[in-house]
Amino acid sequence: MLSMTPSSDVQKNENVSELENGERVLNTIAIYGANASGKTNLLKAFTTAILLVKRSNLLQVDEKLNEIVPFIFDEETAKEPSIFEFIFISNAKKYLYGFSATQTEIVNEYLYEYLTSKPSKIFERQNEVYTFTQAMNKQLRPIVNRNTKNKLFLASATAWNNTITEPAYKWFSDSINTFTDYEALPNLAFSRFEGSECKDNMEFALNLLKSSDINIDEFTIESSEMSDEELTQLFGPFLPLIKKSGNMAGQKKTVNMKHRVEDEEGNIRTYLLNLNEESRGTANIFYLAPVLCQALKCGETLIIDEIERSLHPILVEKLVALFNDPLINKQHAQLIFNTHNINLLSLDIFRRDQIYFVEKDAKKGSSELYSLDEFSVRKNENIQKGYMLGRFGGIPKVYEGLL
Repeated sequence: MLSMTPSSDVQKNENVSELENGERVLNTIAIYGANASGKTNLLKAFTTAILLVKRSNLLQVDEKLNEIVPFIFDEETAKEPSIFEFIFISNAKKYLYGFSATQTEIVNEYLYEYLTSKPSKIFERQNEVYTFTQAMNKQLRPIVNRNTKNKLFLASATAWNNTITEPAYKWFSDSINTFTDYEALPNLAFSRFEGSECKDNMEFALNLLKSSDINIDEFTIESSEMSDEELTQLFGPFLPLIKKSGNMAGQKKTVNMKHRVEDEEGNIRTYLLNLNEESRGTANIFYLAPVLCQALKCGETLIIDEIERSLHPILVEKLVALFNDPLINKQHAQLIFNTHNINLLSLDIFRRDQIYFVEKDAKKGSSELYSLDEFSVRKNENIQKGYMLGRFGGIPKVYEGLL
């Protein structure tokens, strides 16, 4: 289980936020593990659950839940439904929501609200049998007939304007985002550079770019119509069908970075470089910037796969520091990421409960997630050295025969 609830550790309290309802939460979590240990699959599980909630109302009757991919390395487990459970805070209220599903149906689903230290039921569902408390029955029972076996009741009830389920649903739809596919980032970034918050996003991006390349002075984004040749390259034989459907915008974005260069005599000149000519790291910063900016402004939870892609370790440390800084992260945004960047493995950066490891069982193919907090670690211990020596697991096993 991955938990953002801090332990009793009093170290680095600035890495902990206190919310309006008095709950304390960790601002960041870093996940380590060997290649193919299951780190990305863990984040994909988050993505699966979130997308199932967001897209539930778009499903047709009896349409399959293709996001559900069972664990195939065990014949018995592969037949079992996939199980997801979240404890979260929305509108200053604490909720427990969970469900299990196969590719054809929702097997069970439940939503609880914490009015005291114990959760109180809002609804439970076992296949197509629903139970409600007497207080909830009048509002929620009529919606049962409008739901189907492949849809989540949380989404259906909210779609029918139910105010009881709305805060919980809104957390999934608005307050948590996963990024396990960097290919999807450009379109999202451009939409946020053009939206109502574009000025803040562009300023944030420029500051990050300057942090990684002192010569970048500013950047511009231009939109233009794609030529027939570019459209053909992009869509190939499907171009006529796309044109016929009328769903094609045919716009392309051009990003130019202005570099300021000073020669030996002190003369300053500026040069424009297209984003495609910049380093991979510069491009990744540009695309990540509006995502990070919005999270910090709105208090979102971000889950990012391999945040350090083509980024210098010092820059990654800076990104993490933004979320751990109470003066910057005033809305209590959270960042969860997996990484191979061992420079971050330090108790000067993280608390023990902010560092997780994923270890794969070589025989069964299953993965185990656990925290550094489960180990007896001294306050001044060299965590990086201990990790590389295999004390905490989560490192690749390199066999001598391969060397």
